Amino acid sequence: MRRLGFAFALATTLALAASTTPSPKPAAPVDFEKQIQPILEAKCQPCHFPGGKMYAKRPFDRPATIIDLGEKLFTRIKDEDQRKLIRTFLTEQKAR
Repeated sequence: MRRLGFAFALATTLALAASTTPSPKPAAPVDFEKQIQPILEAKCQPCHFPGGKMYAKRPFDRPATIIDLGEKLFTRIKDEDQRKLIRTFLTEQKAR
């Protein structure tokens, strides 16, 4: 009987703890100018930025261009952490 009482008390304590534990804060959205654009500047400049030969066709300083291209950007971006950040940005933009 003692074991049953202990098991009940433990289950009740765990249930209360789970219900009062705050949910983790959602991650802040990816900021294009602060997080994505520097990656693109490092890999795609000067061609896709003002003054570059591809700027008129595909300006990489505009989020809309990056959204349109999606993962096609990855031909120049090999770093998996950078790719993950860009994927997150693209996913957030689709959700809007």
